[in-house]
Amino acid sequence: MGKAEILQQIKVAEEKVRTVTKEAEEKRKQLQAEGRRKATERIDASDAALRREIDSKVSEARSRVERRKKALLDEGAKRAEELSANARQRMGKAKEFVLAEFERAVDA
Repeated sequence: MGKAEILQQIKVAEEKVRTVTKEAEEKRKQLQAEGRRKATERIDASDAALRREIDSKVSEARSRVERRKKALLDEGAKRAEELSANARQRMGKAKEFVLAEFERAVDA
């Protein structure tokens, strides 16, 4: 083998090394991009699940608050009606008392 043949083989081997290195670098970049894409998809899926869970809990809390609010308003309305009825009863007795006192004062 002559010098020229050896140099040619070295050049061919170097070119193969460059080609393999370039292919490996491209493969590495593809794998990194794929890994980033999958990680982003997982993060997005986790975020969506978390948002759904938070929305569900907020909805449940609002529902509980609304039920409690309705119960308190119903209780307040019932109590107000009881107080009004009691006041109406007392008003009748008060009128009778005032009338009786007036009549007593007139008769005296």
